Amino acid sequence: MLRRVVLAAVLGVLAWMGPGQAQSSDPSFRIVNNTPNVVNEVYASPSNERSWGQDRLGNEVIAPGASWIVRLPSDGNCNFDVRIVYQGGTAEERRNLNTCNMTDLVLGQPSGPAPRTAPRNQPGSTQQGNPSFNLVNQSGRVIEELYASPSSQQNWGPDRLGEDVVQPGATYPVRLPQGECTYDLRIVFSGGQAQERRNVNACAVTNYTVR
Repeated sequence: MLRRVVLAAVLGVLAWMGPGQAQSSDPSFRIVNNTPNVVNEVYASPSNERSWGQDRLGNEVIAPGASWIVRLPSDGNCNFDVRIVYQGGTAEERRNLNTCNMTDLVLGQPSGPAPRTAPRNQPGSTQQGNPSFNLVNQSGRVIEELYASPSSQQNWGPDRLGEDVVQPGATYPVRLPQGECTYDLRIVFSGGQAQERRNVNACAVTNYTVR
């Protein structure tokens, strides 16, 4: 679908990075819905592309007051356009965002400059770091689904394995955006049996072993 010009004014988001701070190569970011409206669709595509691509929410929505992490590939591209579609069809767009420098995209931000967000890997930030880890399957069963979402969120988000599975004895790298460290994990095995672990400090974990 070709992009259409949005007639409504779009509120800007200021992504800040301190002097001398190296830019992250991870363009993933979190949408925070501070509006009274439900967000039905989110599109994020490189600024040099002509189509919006897929709805990043899939079958999910972002309720007022909730947040959602948009996972984007770390392929060297940082400049993205973002389109938000609310319940009822109202939409807004943010153009030419450097999402590698951005932690949160806040919807419903008051007029004027947005509060500065903590840069990724900023020294001294509370519970900030690299939450990525390796999933090690020593359970003897095939893992078909893996969910990892910040403990502050109300939904599990997308299946981190996508079309992949983790065979017994195999290891799978789980890539998460720099920032929040405390995650909830849900493992779903072949046959539907699941196990969950809450409030995992993923920044302190290199290998998460499933038994």
